[in-house]
Amino acid sequence: MDKGLIAAILFVLTVGTSYAFVSKASSLFEQWGLVDKPGPLRVNPNVVARGLGVAMFLAFLVGIGVSYSLPVERFPVETERILLMIIGAAIVVAVMLVDDAIDLPPRIKLMWQVVAGLMIILPRVQGESRGIVIEQFNVPWIGVVTVPLVIAFAGTLLWLVGMMNVMNWVDGLDGLAGSISFVACVIMFIHTFWGLGGLQQFTISLLPLLLGAAILGFLPFNWYPSKVIMGDAGAMFLGYMLGVVSIIGGAKIGMMLLVLGFPILDGIWVTMNRIMSGKHAMERDVGHLHHRLLRAGFNQPQVVLIFAGISAIFGGFALLLPSRELKLVALVVMGALLLAVIAWLARHPEKELI
Repeated sequence: MDKGLIAAILFVLTVGTSYAFVSKASSLFEQWGLVDKPGPLRVNPNVVARGLGVAMFLAFLVGIGVSYSLPVERFPVETERILLMIIGAAIVVAVMLVDDAIDLPPRIKLMWQVVAGLMIILPRVQGESRGIVIEQFNVPWIGVVTVPLVIAFAGTLLWLVGMMNVMNWVDGLDGLAGSISFVACVIMFIHTFWGLGGLQQFTISLLPLLLGAAILGFLPFNWYPSKVIMGDAGAMFLGYMLGVVSIIGGAKIGMMLLVLGFPILDGIWVTMNRIMSGKHAMERDVGHLHHRLLRAGFNQPQVVLIFAGISAIFGGFALLLPSRELKLVALVVMGALLLAVIAWLARHPEKELI
């Protein structure tokens, strides 16, 4: 069977499954009282079902399962890595669904984020090939750098936990986290399916394809004005998966940094502000860039399109720029753009969030 046909079948099936799961689960979640209510840290004025990210996770699992019934050739170690990834994602979704219901303390959530990250890291530390760590990466003007295993272990864990929190922070407006994650999935699929990095990775390309399909089935319900929200269960699932996908087939950290650079830099900036203000680094607030743009007068769809557009533009740079040096320049340009936006907002009168 042609690879393109396989990809198309899995994509359509997963989109439909995700849409059906969200449609059926939203009413159940409302009956169970798992809802998001208006409040000082919420921009949604309506009571909506919360935690529907679990539907994306289940749709993704269906897509993975069906892929094993199609003529997709995988090495045994790849199947083992996918299994570890699914177990880690299941931990994230289960714990964060509890958080969506009862609001767990930040330290408890962080502990389970670490556990989920260790699921795919520890086997490599123990010398098993199915484990995944970032041991090598390309540095502009230097080349390939290999780091000691202990540093690779810590760096990989920091990357995965960081990605989960970045996507959770960016999940502040209807459709924002889903749209940015979908753009990242498209960029990663193009890169791996067509082998733009010099090596076609068809089986790896199915991971961002299925994740993007699960997101696409969810977005119609989450677009402004949303009928459901993904909650921490969805946002951290997306962050975990994007973190894993960026390293499971060879480190593509630079590409992910360009695609998600704007929310990552925003998250770093807000975290530093919280710490300097004496607050907890993981304390929820409305100081993120998307909140500030909303207070500056943009509506939610406009802010979402701005973020998704910036992610798509810099994702295009990640695909098309011929050298890592130029990609680093693009990342610096992104940082300068963020600072320019922040400076503009500082001079712009802000409105109350409604």
